[in-house]
Amino acid sequence: MKRFFYLMLSLAIILLSAGMVFAEGTKEEAGPIKIGMYADLSAGTAQWGTDAEKGAKLRVKEENEKGGIMGRKIELVVYDCKMSPTEAVKAYTRLVQEDKVCAVYGSLISNTALAVSPVAAQMKVPVVSRAMDERATTPGFDPDNPEKDIPPNPYFFLLQPSAFQQAAVIAGYAIDELGMNTFAMLYDEGNAYAVYLAKGFEYYVKKRGKQMLGSFTFQAGDMDYKAQLTKIKSLGPDGLFIPNYVTQNANAVKQARELGLETTFLGNNSWYKPMDEVAGAAADGSYFPNNISMDDPSLKWFFDTYKKEWGEEPRLHSFSGYDDVGFIIEAIRNAQSTDPQKVRDAMEATRQFEGTIGTINIDPKTHRPVNLPMSILYFDGATIKTAELKYLPKPIE
Repeated sequence: MKRFFYLMLSLAIILLSAGMVFAEGTKEEAGPIKIGMYADLSAGTAQWGTDAEKGAKLRVKEENEKGGIMGRKIELVVYDCKMSPTEAVKAYTRLVQEDKVCAVYGSLISNTALAVSPVAAQMKVPVVSRAMDERATTPGFDPDNPEKDIPPNPYFFLLQPSAFQQAAVIAGYAIDELGMNTFAMLYDEGNAYAVYLAKGFEYYVKKRGKQMLGSFTFQAGDMDYKAQLTKIKSLGPDGLFIPNYVTQNANAVKQARELGLETTFLGNNSWYKPMDEVAGAAADGSYFPNNISMDDPSLKWFFDTYKKEWGEEPRLHSFSGYDDVGFIIEAIRNAQSTDPQKVRDAMEATRQFEGTIGTINIDPKTHRPVNLPMSILYFDGATIKTAELKYLPKPIE
């Protein structure tokens, strides 16, 4: 009898323990779905990071108001990486190991993306990025042979045209629509983003049979480019490509105008707001590509929604944050799981994702979007206007 009693007691304890474990598992699965985000919120590109965070939070709020995913609310966990590759790796690691996120939105900046990309490959939690350097998504990318097939990082994805793709957009427009034949470049040789834009621009120009008259660089932190601009003036190119961050771009165009350089400036997507405020009329007549145009009537709803939420007009990375977190949410929904591997698989299989910047189709061979057009914008005085709403360059034959 005693034996039977102890047997039943042991069985009860086992069942109780199992019940507690089951309850804990149920509680965890009923909790919020965590999506990580790291961005520069306090250093040189803090405006970009802050805008991206606001766009991301808006998307999360909208999804939660509709019931979340699989009956669970979404929680966005955000850390400041301070524009530092080291801090970016720390933030990503913390999100994965401590916060147990199923995916991460981050790497608006190429230098931080290049640091996080190999870590993501090791930790196997996918990252959705705006970092344009091809090496973040395809680590073995060769800028001298960009058409070569390179295996992608399985856990890193880009949701806008890459550096070579964007460079081809503005170079193609300059050649085919503006009738340019000769070019020069001025860029920060310490910025991976600028370097790969420059390499992509030169590659496309030469493949199209046009001439690069000169390529001029400066160091990060330099604010005076008059020596380089004087040499460029003597070369007299049809177009001068300046693919840096806003402050550097603004300094370059102001100094160029002071020197009497009359060439047409060609920019990158960083020529967008607040470039109009920083450069002013010095940028008059310049052309650059961008993911969105203020004149696009299909985006009115986003401008209205964002302004209602935050009391200000959206900027470029407001759209980035909204789309990128939306892409992650869509992948989780398609996977019907928060398992990072299943979410990653759903990301790689994504076709026809409707973002504010356009329809995104992920190429499984590169983890970058294919055939995603860009707007061509230009400066009329200090005002940004639209030259072409949706533009794709001629492919290189």
